[in-house]
Amino acid sequence: SLVRGDAGGALPPWRQRALTILALVGPLILVKLTTSTANSMVASALSLILKDELGLTETDLGIFLSGEFAFGAFANAVLLAPVTALLGGQARPVVGNCIAIMAGGYFLQAALRSPTLGSTNLLPEAWLTYGFVGVALLVSLFRYSLATSITAENTRIVPQNMKGTLIGMEHGIFSAARILTPSIGIAILNLAGSEVLLSVCGAIFLTVFAAWTALSGRFLSPVDQDQDCMELPRTAG
Repeated sequence: SLVRGDAGGALPPWRQRALTILALVGPLILVKLTTSTANSMVASALSLILKDELGLTETDLGIFLSGEFAFGAFANAVLLAPVTALLGGQARPVVGNCIAIMAGGYFLQAALRSPTLGSTNLLPEAWLTYGFVGVALLVSLFRYSLATSITAENTRIVPQNMKGTLIGMEHGIFSAARILTPSIGIAILNLAGSEVLLSVCGAIFLTVFAAWTALSGRFLSPVDQDQDCMELPRTAG
């Protein structure tokens, strides 16, 4: 049986709505899920890296975490629109550029924690600490632009009477993923160290970037690709 929508139109059963949404924006949801998983792996281990490897005290760590939240709020409120415009202003270039920059950021953080490259021995400890923290803040800026651009594109493509289902699906999928990813991130950190963890996350982003570059034209129509992404609903996903 059909369910009546708020506007009086008939909605298909929720399973059909879910399948329709996956057919329309499934690849975009997959991109957001994959990148969010990598971000969550790093975020779960970041405090341990800062405290145990870079020597931040509890006070310093609290200041950093507070500063990160404050920077995130400022970036989302003030910097989101100009950064999105700088990265191309439209879904395809913004998403691709954000993914590429974040891949580079994670690889740079891995290099700063790399005994193999000798950076932990060659560079002064203060340089390593401030460089690592600075890159972490920079990556967080593009994380907001990436998540917001994908959310804006999803909600634009999906029909009006299915947007609630889309938001519910996204929250459910990402919540389930974030139950598992902290354990994975901490396990990699304990077994192989921060260099490997950050390299793995950089490799995930690099793989997603390659797939996005090769395939995004197939599931984003010319209208989708030309759609301006400047008026975006803000999200920290």
